[in-house]
Amino acid sequence: MKLIAYISGSLFTSITLLSMLFKIMHWPGGAIGLIIGYCGLALIFVPSFAVYRYNKIK
Repeated sequence: MKLIAYISGSLFTSITLLSMLFKIMHWPGGAIGLIIGYCGLALIFVPSFAVYRYNKIK
């Protein structure tokens, strides 16, 4: 679970930051990248990191 949390966190954070650059520079693909990045962070990273932290405390 730790590996999934760290890999998904770094992957979706990278996608989000790169998409922000695309939006600032008005390049195509920035909006869909932001949607993928934020949804991935909210639906994959946060739950997996919460489960990892819960199991670590227990």
